[in-house]
Amino acid sequence: MSIAKAFQERIPKIVYQLQIQADNEQSLGLVRVVLLNLGFEQAELVGSFLKGNYAIELFDEHGEKLNRVQKLFGRLKLQGVKLKKRRLAPKDWLTLWKDQWKPAPLTRKLDVVPVWYKDKYKPRRGCDHILMDTLLSFGTGLHETTQFMAQFIEDKQGMYSSFLDIGTGTGILALVAIKYGAQDVQGIDIGELSIKAARDNMKANRLYFDVRKADIKKYPSKKKYDFVAANLITEDLIKHAQKIISLVKKDGILAVSGISLENLAKLRKAFATLPLKILKVSKGKQWSGLLFQKMM
Repeated sequence: MSIAKAFQERIPKIVYQLQIQADNEQSLGLVRVVLLNLGFEQAELVGSFLKGNYAIELFDEHGEKLNRVQKLFGRLKLQGVKLKKRRLAPKDWLTLWKDQWKPAPLTRKLDVVPVWYKDKYKPRRGCDHILMDTLLSFGTGLHETTQFMAQFIEDKQGMYSSFLDIGTGTGILALVAIKYGAQDVQGIDIGELSIKAARDNMKANRLYFDVRKADIKKYPSKKKYDFVAANLITEDLIKHAQKIISLVKKDGILAVSGISLENLAKLRKAFATLPLKILKVSKGKQWSGLLFQKMM
């Protein structure tokens, strides 16, 4: 989840950051449970790329909400958990993670490379790469869900010509699809910053697809695609499942992610009655992704 999306595509003048660091995965899991019980949504729990995998960051325009979180964790005294709050100016919070973002494997055969790093980048033997320049950290290739989806696309190379990316964000998955042979590619997203990021990344890679601002619940379903990718939160995947599936051709491929491990069983139960065959389930430290084939 990007910092920009945490503010619904709006850039405020001042932002407060509360970074909650944990020294192991079990402690981080407890932090996540506490925050969810406080009413935070999964989408608000921004993964930190500054302190490794064991951190969650909260961002808010007003310090009072984060002060209450600090006080609660102070009373809980969870072992191995540390909190740090600071005030950020736009020039700081929009790019605070960029200094730590370096080229990294996106799939087995594809790297993701920041545009400002391209002159220093040395490709892995036999691998290609995609350039990224974005404020949307959810689509940098560092997030588990992005990696699951990209690997699904790579694994099904040669089995699709048309491709739809729902919630395209930076456009990274659409670009992966083009790299692997898709010719008719469409990306949709509800956010203006996402559309701009996708267009900037198309130019950086000299790979182009049709991207537009659209909401999946209002998206016309006349056209069907060989491969549909939907990297959304669990609730949206379940809510719009019928619409998403209607966009997949018979025998076509559907890839979904954005599903936390604690929501995986819920998602599978909701999709169990749909005309889908599970081809693969990928699990990471916190997230999961599923690959389906549409049966009818």
